[in-house]
Amino acid sequence: MGLARERVERAGVAVPALIDRLVSAARAELIAVYRCTILIAEPPGPGGEGLREILADIRAEDRRHFDALVGRVYELDGRLPDDLGRFLGESAGSPPEPGPDASDPGTAFAGYARRAVAPYTELCELTAGRDHRTHRLAEAIRVEKLEHQAWLAEFFGTGPPGRFRRGFRGRSPFVAGLPGPNAGPD
Repeated sequence: MGLARERVERAGVAVPALIDRLVSAARAELIAVYRCTILIAEPPGPGGEGLREILADIRAEDRRHFDALVGRVYELDGRLPDDLGRFLGESAGSPPEPGPDASDPGTAFAGYARRAVAPYTELCELTAGRDHRTHRLAEAIRVEKLEHQAWLAEFFGTGPPGRFRRGFRGRSPFVAGLPGPNAGPD
C-alpha cells in the first residue's frame, strides 16, 4: 500500500469510495472533452466562432482536469480500466446526453456545465480536513467549472460578464498551481 493511501485512510476517508468518485469525475471530464471537440467541429452559426473559442478553452481545461484526477487516482493506488469502452461505458458521473428536443447543442452543453460543479462540491465535502491534496484538487476544479459557467452564461446572455478572461488554452490556472504527484504530504 502506498504512503498517500495510508495517510488518507488514517485520516478517516474510505479510500475505495474516494477512488470511485475520482474515477467517475475523470470519466465525466473525458466525455466533456469529447463533446467539446464535436461542438467545435460543427459548422458555426451566428456567433459560433465566439462559442468555439469558449469551448476550446473549456476543452483544454477539462483535459487538464482529467489528467490531474487520474494522477490522484494512481497516487491513491487506484486504477482505471485498461479498456476504454469499459471505462466510458459506465454511466455514473457521465454528463447526460442532450435530450431529443435539444435544438441547440451549445445550450445543452451550458446546462451540463451548470451541473458539472456538484461532483466537485461533494468531493470537497468528503475530503475537507482529512485529505488535503484531493480537497485542493477538487476545489480548484470546482472553481474552474464555475468559471466555465460564467463564460457560457456571458456568451448566451443569461448572466453577468465572466470575471476571468478567456484565451489561455489549457492554462487551467487553479489546477496548474497545485503540486504534482509525490510533491509532499497529503
